[in-house]
Amino acid sequence: MKPLTALDSLDQATFVADYVQRNRPVVVRELDFDPARWTPAAFRADLGDLPVQVYDALFDLQEVATLADYLDRQFGHAGDYREGVPYVRWYNQLKGVDHAWGDEAFARLALRWRMPAFLPKQGLLVPARPQSDATVDAFPYRGILVSARGARTRMHRDPFCSDAVVAQFHGVKEVAMYHPSRAEELAARRQDGTSFGGFIDVRGADLGALAVEPDYHGFLRPGEVIYIPHGWLHDVIVVEDSISVTWNFVHERGSMEFIDYLMSGSESDSEFEVLRYFYRQSGYEFGSSRDIVKAFNQKFCELQELLDAQAA
Repeated sequence: MKPLTALDSLDQATFVADYVQRNRPVVVRELDFDPARWTPAAFRADLGDLPVQVYDALFDLQEVATLADYLDRQFGHAGDYREGVPYVRWYNQLKGVDHAWGDEAFARLALRWRMPAFLPKQGLLVPARPQSDATVDAFPYRGILVSARGARTRMHRDPFCSDAVVAQFHGVKEVAMYHPSRAEELAARRQDGTSFGGFIDVRGADLGALAVEPDYHGFLRPGEVIYIPHGWLHDVIVVEDSISVTWNFVHERGSMEFIDYLMSGSESDSEFEVLRYFYRQSGYEFGSSRDIVKAFNQKFCELQELLDAQAA
């Protein structure tokens, strides 16, 4: 097991070459924000009136409540971890339905932070735009995560072979990461048919202990950003009442598995509709994964040749 130690800084070219292309996790202390504006009290005052999506330890919606109600009920509990602490995952709109989306909250927060400089704004296949900034532009699974001590995100891997980042603004999270090659070892005997689930719970009755040793383990603290490459299984528990922001993307230099995902026909994946939605927002209307492949065939072929040559 290796510690998840944070780098003080990282330039964009090195991040893409050494981490995205090599599918390696990293933590970087490079979050530009005012901590005083990311406290629970500040959030309650500025965002407390808005409805939020409250989930369980995976991604089953439990209720819609106001942020103020969640903070009042769940924050401020000390002592042993409580069982079943709910978790606010306040996503920007990612489907064409009415819901308690986080778009208004993101708009109110846009001037309170900057997208970390080491993260690329160009060269993205998802979102399919020339340039994207997570502070103002919607990304797949871009969400404001508000979570009380003991709240969990059980071990899972992210959808459609996308990479993820989590920027930590307040509180502390414990993170355990498992290499993609261990997916079969960690698979649950009974699959639930979703791209999020299907893996064992690596925490038993004692939520403070891991029953399965991870490949990487550490704590995410305010001002730090963790990069979670596609395919990596990860389990997170909140150590101190927490506020963070997450979003997913696919960069062209780490896109081989994403292209394979599309080539294999991915319409049966429940998360494919989210991918279609974000292509639609960029001006593309696709009925199937093969339509995406056809539309970007030349680009995908060039990327495969480039990545194959660099891997040789």
